[in-house]
Amino acid sequence: MNKQNRSNAHLKITATVFFSAITLAACTEKSSEIEIPLSEVPANIVSIVQNSLPGISLVEAEKEIRDDIVIYELEGKLINGKEYEIKIAADGTIIKIELED
Repeated sequence: MNKQNRSNAHLKITATVFFSAITLAACTEKSSEIEIPLSEVPANIVSIVQNSLPGISLVEAEKEIRDDIVIYELEGKLINGKEYEIKIAADGTIIKIELED
């Protein structure tokens, strides 16, 4: 095997190990996500979102449990047409507010 072939073989092995590690890490993370009716989102969570984005009309909700932490992902639209995705922990901590494209 010449030097170029050994280098290519080493690169393939390195890539395989890297992607295997990523796959294993993804499989071991405890996470589940389900779509829920807006009526199942706690009132304090809805209130925090509405105070952060006054006038938002919520249209969709998901509940995610990641490593025993509950996170709500809400989607909504303001009167000006801008759409937002909000991630908020069950304790009321806002994780992310993202303006959708």
